[in-house]
Amino acid sequence: MPDWIKKAVLILFLIQAATLQAQGYYFGRNKVQYTHFNWQVMKTEHFDIFYYPEMQKMAEKGAYFAEESYRFLEQKFNYSVTYRIPLIFYSTHLHFQQTNVTPGFIPENVGGFFEFIKGRVVIPGNGDLNEFRHVIRHELVHVFMHMKIVNVLQRYDKLDGAYPPLWFIEGLAEFWSTTWDAQAEMVLRDAVINNYVVGLSEMYRINGTFTMYKVGQDVLGYIARNYGEDKLLRLLECVWKHSYFEQCFKEVLGMDYREFDHHYLYHLKKRYYPLLKDNDLSEQVSQTLVRQGYNFKPTYFELEGQPYIAFVGNRTGYSSIYMRPLKPLKFRDKEKDVQLLIKGEASSDFEAFHIFDSRISVNKNGILAFSSKSGENDVLYLYSIAQRKVISRHSFPKLVGIYSPTWSPDGKKIVFSGLSFSGQKDLYLFEPEGQKLWQLTDDFYNDEDPSWSPDGRFIAFSSDRTPYGQQGAANIFLLNIENGELRYLTFGAQEDRGPAFSADGRFLAFTSDRKGSYNIYVLKNPIESAFSNQPAQFFKMTSYLGATFDPCWTPDNSLIYGAFEKGYFQIRFEPDFLKRLQKAERIVQPILVEDTRAWDFPAIKSSEIMERKPYVRKYELDFAQTQVSQDPIWGTTGGAQLAFTDVLGNDQYYLLIYNNARVASDFWKSFNVAVTKISLEHRINWGVSLYRFAGYYFYPADAYFYEERLGAMATFSYPFSQFSRVSFTQNLAYSDKDWFFNKRRQAYLSSNYISFVHDNSIWASSGPIDGQRINITFGNTYDLRYSNVNYLTGLIDLRKYFRLGLRSAYAVRFLSLFNEGRETLQYYFGGSWDLRLYRRWSLHGRRVLLISQELRFPLIDQIGIRFPVASMRFSGIRGALFLDAGNAWNDKWPGFLGSFGFGIRFNLGNMLVLRLDMGRKTDFKSIGKTTITQFFFGWDF
Repeated sequence: MPDWIKKAVLILFLIQAATLQAQGYYFGRNKVQYTHFNWQVMKTEHFDIFYYPEMQKMAEKGAYFAEESYRFLEQKFNYSVTYRIPLIFYSTHLHFQQTNVTPGFIPENVGGFFEFIKGRVVIPGNGDLNEFRHVIRHELVHVFMHMKIVNVLQRYDKLDGAYPPLWFIEGLAEFWSTTWDAQAEMVLRDAVINNYVVGLSEMYRINGTFTMYKVGQDVLGYIARNYGEDKLLRLLECVWKHSYFEQCFKEVLGMDYREFDHHYLYHLKKRYYPLLKDNDLSEQVSQTLVRQGYNFKPTYFELEGQPYIAFVGNRTGYSSIYMRPLKPLKFRDKEKDVQLLIKGEASSDFEAFHIFDSRISVNKNGILAFSSKSGENDVLYLYSIAQRKVISRHSFPKLVGIYSPTWSPDGKKIVFSGLSFSGQKDLYLFEPEGQKLWQLTDDFYNDEDPSWSPDGRFIAFSSDRTPYGQQGAANIFLLNIENGELRYLTFGAQEDRGPAFSADGRFLAFTSDRKGSYNIYVLKNPIESAFSNQPAQFFKMTSYLGATFDPCWTPDNSLIYGAFEKGYFQIRFEPDFLKRLQKAERIVQPILVEDTRAWDFPAIKSSEIMERKPYVRKYELDFAQTQVSQDPIWGTTGGAQLAFTDVLGNDQYYLLIYNNARVASDFWKSFNVAVTKISLEHRINWGVSLYRFAGYYFYPADAYFYEERLGAMATFSYPFSQFSRVSFTQNLAYSDKDWFFNKRRQAYLSSNYISFVHDNSIWASSGPIDGQRINITFGNTYDLRYSNVNYLTGLIDLRKYFRLGLRSAYAVRFLSLFNEGRETLQYYFGGSWDLRLYRRWSLHGRRVLLISQELRFPLIDQIGIRFPVASMRFSGIRGALFLDAGNAWNDKWPGFLGSFGFGIRFNLGNMLVLRLDMGRKTDFKSIGKTTITQFFFGWDF
């Protein structure tokens, strides 16, 4: 390997450690540290629990859940974890997204994670203690399983073995952390009935999806029931023997995946096909309003006398708010009349709409109320549909999250579910005109889905404040907003969600899993039922195989609701829904409970807390990496790279030691070292580095030379939002450069760079498909003492992606680079990543200009190759038509060089994209006569 490449690697390491890790990535979204947490540590028998004082009560309950789970899993795994497990708690998901334990951006649907390097577990509470308990046990299953496998391998002196696949890892975590519930039933039942269920031999088709989690859970339950639960542990005990987990599976169960699938898939058919006799697919008996994409939380409104629905959905990769006329679709109709109201996840105002958890609401004046993450906390927005603009925004200092804002019948007040800094979710009442906020409930119960009665006196909502709440149940309650009195509307060990009053108040619709899956029920005369001693009258209105969600009445007693079917979340419509009462199943249930203070999860006892103290940083080794190489010309080189971080990942240290001496006498002369510290704790991320780089190098433009560079670098990055940031880097260095031709120069270099980066792109399998990316960087390098070096550097990289369809796009890139001044470095240009079909780095100069255009489209969704003993399948193969124009030069512009052709992109496990380009060169006067094929790797620009 030439030394000039090695030097580039060293410099890249330094930049990575100081600039990139401080959020100076070339592109990419930002993880913004909005909040300063005063971290504390609570030590229990098996855990070090990290929390902040505002969430102490939740942390103490979490400590109880953790110790309870430890005792349970210790017996299940027949193993004790040999280290104190770090548990890092956040009170809310918005706080959880700021964690530095993992460098990646955490999406809305991630409920927690286990980090393998230091065995850390990170979990948000988010106002739901039952889910908090579930996620703690789920992640601790990962801890026990991982350490159990490590122990088995060590016991047999093995470095590696048949580590379980993801379906087993997540399936076991679900199987030993929760029961089979209506949500799991919804997913598996739909997959079987609609013929997209897969067995173990084809699990790769759903790898990483929620369906995979639940199929994995059901598979392990099937094994436990039919072959014994001990088989699950035996699968882990034999990983040392084999290279592939399927070999372990065959040893323990006596059959490979295909044979197991033969029995298991037949079992699923017998389990679910008979349900078709008494249950329907909702698409067959109701009308469809929205079919494509993932759509949730419909609400009815009228605009200029015409009926419409508004809803939240993810139809193109961005979660957004849409509207369309209340007009049913025919079977093959395309949804041409769906209008985008507010595009989410593309600007700092609308970073996330919580599409799974938060309703939206429109009042009689056409004002849409919705919440969105905007900066540190959620913001309540009021939006005029007629004017297509936000008319006001409201944030509340004590509330981190805002969910399901709902207008009162007179359109003057809004009730919503609010999540406080402490992690407590309660109901709040807000009056926009007077800017007044009232807290309606104040306890640890999970209060959700508020709905007004037509007279504006009562609010129905769903809550786990029931004697069955400790089991994960939720019932519907009625709150009198005048005196705060609470009454039960439903009661039992089921989950009742999404209450909605009919226009006249005579009926309350809600969804319930009381018969095993989520269907729509109606309570007749709800307010009278709450205040009388008479049994309540319920009607089971639907018997769907799929699940239903979020019912919404129209003024004429028709019903709009969400439905899960064929793997998608759709929106359905049933005119004159109350006609169903004639054939509906009638349920009479007495409501006898008066005390709503029904239960409380215990917290850990003070006697079981070994110590409480403020968090003090301690640094441990994250990874150590070494390299030794031998080159016949450049000799032996070698080095090591080490990284140390604290438990929370806020402080990071990197150490690089490298030597490129060719002979022993050059050992100290060619010794390279860099030490870097990164601080990610506050909104301004920063890094500092001290380094010495020295050795013999070769650049094509500079020939062969020796250079010693000793210096320090500091970098600062300030994110404006998740999407944009500005960064500044200052580098001071002493440079001694010798060209061996009686030419030597010394310099005290000062380099200053400032960058602006914006990225709101959405990615497909081979690269971005929507949004835009911008990087504008300018800098100056100057010799402070001798004036031997003085040059300006600039970079403008603009990329825009025009969405043409769900999987196709037109992409444009403009790139300009320049270096001007004394002792400038040249840019090397050409190859698969910029000017395609030209040899890599075959062009060079102080200036570069590139304009690229590419049409991206799906080419092959799936292709399979079957061999006599095995088969392989590849998916996500994409095509591209491209046209590039650009050049590199020094003083005089030489004119455009170009290329055009066709490309194929193949995503290899989401880790690497293989690229094949075929086409011809051109100077835009003539076209080359030879068709060139160029193979390389890397994501599309």
